[in-house]
Amino acid sequence: MMSAPISTEEQEQILQTIEMFEVIVQSNPNDCQSFEILKEAYWKLGRQKDALAVTRRLADTYMHQGQYSSALLEYEGILQKEPDNAEVVALLGEVEAKLAEPADRAKSSNSAIDVDFGSIAVDDPTLITINQTRKETETSSTAPISLDNDGNEPLAKFLVQHRLATEDTVAGALDRVRRINKNGGPGTVGVSLIDEVTRTNTVQMDTLLCGILDRTKFAYVPLENYDVDRQIVKMLPESLTLGRLIVPFDLMSRTVMVAMANPFDALGKEAVQQLFDYNIQWHLASPAAISKVLRDTYRLTARD
Repeated sequence: MMSAPISTEEQEQILQTIEMFEVIVQSNPNDCQSFEILKEAYWKLGRQKDALAVTRRLADTYMHQGQYSSALLEYEGILQKEPDNAEVVALLGEVEAKLAEPADRAKSSNSAIDVDFGSIAVDDPTLITINQTRKETETSSTAPISLDNDGNEPLAKFLVQHRLATEDTVAGALDRVRRINKNGGPGTVGVSLIDEVTRTNTVQMDTLLCGILDRTKFAYVPLENYDVDRQIVKMLPESLTLGRLIVPFDLMSRTVMVAMANPFDALGKEAVQQLFDYNIQWHLASPAAISKVLRDTYRLTARD
């Protein structure tokens, strides 16, 4: 694969992407979508050795998860560059043997992470994951999205059921978030339930985020360490970015990476999927980091 000439600015952005996603896959070695991003980033820089190393890690992960067709493609890609790699040749033979087994014996998986939602009981728990999603074929409505169905109720239920915060703390925070967001006009950054719960000082932000991540296995992005391009943020309307704390923060070929403050915001997630004709990689980020990106993007003053 030949890497096309890139500008100095793009090279710096790609290096930043590599640094961030190396951290992500180190903490979550089953994150196949992040491996895909890393692989493409290394190819863009012409770093074949690193790209092949990541391809091997990706292929091995697919193999471990029983996604043999995907593993086959990755191993074949390695052999195109390293035809004498005996270890990969042997692994390719194992994959082909697995694919030849009866379908009911082959272990299959449709996602890079198996999420166990435990005892959570919500009507429509459409949670953000690192799965690949695509824009629907139907034309979506461009009307502003109502904040009435913002995913805060299922998030509140999740926090209480998993004992990440007390029922009284969550109920009070939920009421305040509803009032603040309802009264916030256009051009106002929305308030996150997670942020509001931590304002009571009964639970710390890091503890709350870690609790959510541990129980759901979501992908996390330290957005505060990322230099986000304003134009990428503005790929979505303000009703989604400002109103729902949803931020596209990087674009790599046909994949756009999106951070959310509420992983239970199914309506917001659906709207993004309707608007983007890209593969989407979803991430959970701290509300403060998302708010800062939005204030910087739209040149807004911080909320008192």
